[in-house]
Amino acid sequence: MDLLYQNKIFKEMKELVLSEDFHESFRTNILNYIDEKKDSHMIFGHLCMIHYQEFAQDDNLEIIKIAAAIELIILSFDIIDDLQDNDSDYIWCNEPAFAMNATLAMIFLAIKLISESSFTHKQIAIGVLNDFVLRSINGQHLDLLNNCRVEESYTEMITLKSGSLTALSSQLGTVLALGKYEPCVEEYSSYIGVIQQIKNDIEDLNMWNKKNDLLNKKFSIPIIFLFEQSEEYSKILTDYYSGTTAYLDNQIFEDALMNNGAIHYTVALKNTFKFKALDLLKIMPFSRKSRLYLEKLME
Repeated sequence: MDLLYQNKIFKEMKELVLSEDFHESFRTNILNYIDEKKDSHMIFGHLCMIHYQEFAQDDNLEIIKIAAAIELIILSFDIIDDLQDNDSDYIWCNEPAFAMNATLAMIFLAIKLISESSFTHKQIAIGVLNDFVLRSINGQHLDLLNNCRVEESYTEMITLKSGSLTALSSQLGTVLALGKYEPCVEEYSSYIGVIQQIKNDIEDLNMWNKKNDLLNKKFSIPIIFLFEQSEEYSKILTDYYSGTTAYLDNQIFEDALMNNGAIHYTVALKNTFKFKALDLLKIMPFSRKSRLYLEKLME
């Protein structure tokens, strides 16, 4: 993403908070949370901007404010996810009650900004926002249940949880530009969210700390693969996940993940979503710059 736009979105996120008549300590809390994400690539905001600019064919700078609103919603979801999983060291994890209050403010600030914008199709956009946010919350509930123990149910869950947020970002820009919903945009954008989630799942297994899904007895595609494909590892994992044993040998499972096909299979699955998304992107009348950015998110 253009660093200039990234910085502008970050600035608009803070301006949105500063424009409200919040108690000083509350305002400071939210601004500090935003600062924690200052190095973020703002891909959700950029997805919104790309789709607006490509379909509207104009440079309405107000779309940067909408992108900032999207990033506030994403930040609020990140905070909630961290508090529920208890696997992060961000500052909001040290003050969960204040953090939960801040997430509510972020979500409603975003809705307020869209509703008060000058875009002709803003009411349709708010409907899109409500729809996809509720889908993502439903996916988050399924994730918390930790019952997605086969590939099909797991991919359905991350499509709801993660795919809904990337689809929201792209579809919001589309609707603001056209005043109508584009199913193709939703589909490839949802695949982008799934791809990004699978990449995160792989990265989390590279770190043997409190974010590691194996140690936390959670499920992801590589872990499901070990459960289903290897009787040897399945027995150890079943005992660990059930609480029969309290210890997991990280050396054994680092080797198992890399050398027994789990990671390779997961990458192959990720690529199936990539090829589906690329096929859909081919039919979109986008500029080369936008196309290259979207293709990079599918890697």
